[in-house]
Amino acid sequence: MLTFKIENKEFEAQFLEYAKAQKKTVEDIALDAISKLINLNKKKLVYKVKDPLKHLHKIEHEYDEALCDEVALTHINDSATYVHNLRRQKNI
Repeated sequence: MLTFKIENKEFEAQFLEYAKAQKKTVEDIALDAISKLINLNKKKLVYKVKDPLKHLHKIEHEYDEALCDEVALTHINDSATYVHNLRRQKNI
């Protein structure tokens, strides 16, 4: 068993208001805070760094002129400028 003594009246009042707002007892709020503090030091994100080249999948697709609208592509000389202008038009 562990006992806490709060000597600051303002902090005590804020602590009680917070507990009431959360609809929990003061003890539950204190236990939640302590458990989060303890688990914060224990939990560290563990992951393996993967090599993207090992997981690379090359997609090969033959160009099919029948599926492409040639009229729509003929006026685009610089794709970066074209996309930039499209995005500016959408933001207006």
